[in-house]
Amino acid sequence: MAVHSEDLEYLRPEGGAPLLARYYRPEGTGPFPAVLEVHGGAWTSGDRLNNIAIGEYLAAHGIVVLSADFRMPPAVRYPETVADVNFGIRFLKANAERFATRIDLVGGLGTSSGGHLLLLNALRPRDPRYASIPLMGADAGLAFAVACWPVADPLARYRAVREAAMNGWWKPTVNSGPPRTQWPRATRS
Repeated sequence: MAVHSEDLEYLRPEGGAPLLARYYRPEGTGPFPAVLEVHGGAWTSGDRLNNIAIGEYLAAHGIVVLSADFRMPPAVRYPETVADVNFGIRFLKANAERFATRIDLVGGLGTSSGGHLLLLNALRPRDPRYASIPLMGADAGLAFAVACWPVADPLARYRAVREAAMNGWWKPTVNSGPPRTQWPRATRS
């Protein structure tokens, strides 16, 4: 199935740069199932282009994908990042006809930290902190949520990394970009 893609502005936060989304559309008339795709990046990096392969694959198999940028630290902090994702869900639902879908067919897909942001919205779609950016119409309730390797328990992850560092199993390194984890190489005995 042929795939069409385009970038579009979906949100212009007050005093901020416009937020873009990459729209992947299957060929045909629809209505198609649709997902708001939320990229990972340790909550601080990445953009709508992180998961091009996922967007193209899903669209080639009949699923509309809207891969959204969202504001990240240090520019904003919680709950603004979650609010951008919430707005993205509501934007997709409010424009369902434009995106060749229906409100009842809209779900979400998030990878890593994006999975965490998606889960927060899936569990609390009408939380006033998350639904703080006005948009008339649909709420952020999802028909389904797919969280790929999400950070579902950030406190447990913090504790695991802290324990690994105390035991010498983990060393933070800084390359170009955000801090990354480097695990020691396994040695053969």
